[in-house]
Amino acid sequence: MSESESGPTTPDEISPDDRRKHLDFIQATITRMSAASTTTKSWMMPVVSATFGYALVQKVTSVAVLGIAAVLLFAYLDANYLRQEKRFRRLYKAVAEGSDEIAVFSLNPDDVRPLRDDKSNEEWAKWMPRWINRLMPGPAVWGSWSIGPFYVALITAGIVVAVRTG
Repeated sequence: MSESESGPTTPDEISPDDRRKHLDFIQATITRMSAASTTTKSWMMPVVSATFGYALVQKVTSVAVLGIAAVLLFAYLDANYLRQEKRFRRLYKAVAEGSDEIAVFSLNPDDVRPLRDDKSNEEWAKWMPRWINRLMPGPAVWGSWSIGPFYVALITAGIVVAVRTG
């Protein structure tokens, strides 16, 4: 099979249809991350409502603390989904702009350099050990309107419940 029959081999030779298909693949991943974030919140609400409600009715502080731990766990999961979604959005943008650094049909968001204007994540990465950077979303994710205020309010409610039952 000749090179012309096998399709494009460099980013300059990518057909518009191939680029659209690549963007479709990336968009499907972004959609899955967004759906997973929504599912995380929908699973968390009944768990947290049940633990906080039981703690208040039965006056059991340890159950309120368990509810706070559940909020922290779900917040971590949700923040990681948002972090991945942001990384894939950056990949989407690079592919849409025709970046030469992205391999054809790559779904690896590490192929894209971090944004230069996101200073908070750069500062975070400088002083945190590498293994923590892999596990923990940066300040830009934790400060997002869908993570920070949402989970801080639930943790605050949990602390109030724990104090009232104590």
